[in-house]
Amino acid sequence: MILDLILPRKSKYYVAAFALLGTLFSLAPLVIQWANYTTPTYAFEGSFVVDRFSIILKGLFILITYLTFLLSINFIESDKYYQGEYYYLLLSSLLGALVVSSSRDLLTIFIGIELASTPMFLLSGWKKGDRKSNEGAIKFFLLGVLSASLILYGFSLLYGLTGKIVFSEISLFIINGALQSSPVLLLSAILVISGLGFKISIVPFHSWAPDTYEGAPLPVTAYLSVSSKATGFVALIILLTKVFSSAGESWGVILAIISGLTMTVGNLVALQQSHPVRLLAYSSISQAGFILAPLAVAGITGNFQDGIFASVTYLIIYAFMNLGAFLSVQLFSNHAGSSNFYEWGGLAQKSPITGVLTTIFFFSLAGIPPLGGWFAKFVVFRSMLSTGEPIGLTLGIIGAINAVIALVYYARISKIIWMDELKDVNSENSFQFESPLKVVGVFTVLITFISGVFPGIFSYLGEVSSIFFGN
Repeated sequence: MILDLILPRKSKYYVAAFALLGTLFSLAPLVIQWANYTTPTYAFEGSFVVDRFSIILKGLFILITYLTFLLSINFIESDKYYQGEYYYLLLSSLLGALVVSSSRDLLTIFIGIELASTPMFLLSGWKKGDRKSNEGAIKFFLLGVLSASLILYGFSLLYGLTGKIVFSEISLFIINGALQSSPVLLLSAILVISGLGFKISIVPFHSWAPDTYEGAPLPVTAYLSVSSKATGFVALIILLTKVFSSAGESWGVILAIISGLTMTVGNLVALQQSHPVRLLAYSSISQAGFILAPLAVAGITGNFQDGIFASVTYLIIYAFMNLGAFLSVQLFSNHAGSSNFYEWGGLAQKSPITGVLTTIFFFSLAGIPPLGGWFAKFVVFRSMLSTGEPIGLTLGIIGAINAVIALVYYARISKIIWMDELKDVNSENSFQFESPLKVVGVFTVLITFISGVFPGIFSYLGEVSSIFFGN
């Protein structure tokens, strides 16, 4: 913000460079903490923790923000937008995500959730003169306020029941007081799930997502669909496993129903879309159902280690392949000058590299081997089916059907850009594939391939998940 105030307009690119370098350098403390790690470190009387699990998630959030900055550079340099405020708000959202990763009490996690979400209300309406952007931002803001109210109401019931705010103390009080079946505890869990349901856009709390995604600047949409969603899921995982684990049989059934509905509704509506961003919005809703499924089964069975491993693995892989998908949409939309992917016929012939990247990312989202998406879906299906629980088997069948449905609309875009007739054959317009976007493309495609070809790199995450649940 200070740089933006003192720099002349022609030197505003230094603001972006400063944000990029600052974000990249913030990885250094994480590397040092990882190298010197022995046991979890608690601060503020158990309210904040640094452990391997939080370090992994913080690294994910920082990398996502760094890639979002790269996506934003050429977009935000337009004179239509304020650069300093844009980068400041994104960094504020990143700070909130980092706080959530280490939170271990009700106040700290709520502050982190809202710090991560509130800047996005402004950023989603950053295209000030666009009616769709304004409409999407207002919907996001109003439902975001409702979401915060539900979470706070749930927390207040929990505090009234136990008189504690630190997670470990709340959990111990519930177990010692035999309150696992308390209707107040279940109501608190339902309110928290509902409030966070808005953040992660699961059915029936998803109505804001398509309009907000379509109206927001594309880099902001990419960030919303990945980092903002990941923050909500991390908060949900922490609260369900650290606070409400003893009532898992009750909220597990609720999550299972929501998971099945989210997968199905997201995919069926995505089939009807012609706008690529709205398609990815409904795809994101459906993917949230897959991420939620292992947590639902874990709540019923009590095997939280496997559920955490499956959900976090899916979340990490999804983050990079979805960022890559938004990069592809940005490139093709800018070149074609159209937000209807049915008008992208044959465009891959003009830029085969962009066409290949698009096919890789969309097929990975569909779960096609050897791309990372197959392993993400594999660990989720394994988590659902290995228990032998009827709900797990039912969710597995619903997930398999939805995976086939999703392949239809993911493959449709690849078919259009490669096989349909090339429009404007005589057009000399070339693809604008700037260097920052190339970095995003290379990084995301490498992660997508490596996670699919060498899935063993995630095996350590299973051990970390076990340690996390035991802390």
